[in-house]
Amino acid sequence: MSITRRCDYACRIIRAAYRSGDTYISIAEVAEQESIPYSFARSIQHELVKAGLLKTIRGVKGGLALACDPSKTTVLDVLEGVNGGISIADCTCADYPCVHKDCCSFNALWCASNALISHLFASVTLEGLFTQGANHPAIQAAFASCENAPVAE
Repeated sequence: MSITRRCDYACRIIRAAYRSGDTYISIAEVAEQESIPYSFARSIQHELVKAGLLKTIRGVKGGLALACDPSKTTVLDVLEGVNGGISIADCTCADYPCVHKDCCSFNALWCASNALISHLFASVTLEGLFTQGANHPAIQAAFASCENAPVAE
């Protein structure tokens, strides 16, 4: 699984809106600052507005701003707003047609992976990420759990 370019750009647009504070910033300015193609940024902006994460105003002093509380909005909220959810494999989706799904060890592993990733993303608020970065406790805990994980011999 990888975070799609659309998800990455959405996170960067949210970051630019967070940095602008209460001031509206144009999508053209965001696109330039974040090195996002303008037309792609516009389409992602619409998805973020629809998800309730951004608000926009038209006109000369218009632009976009956060419509959500960054201390309560998580990275998972952003990814779900743009991507509809996180899935490491197609077969983890409820409507995926697979006759082996209920007895497949791999499916259980993929579902567990989804749960771990979703839990991590849900534990990181935008404000926490933008103020603490790599020092965020959830990120540090994830790194620590990987370092202490037993290695099969």
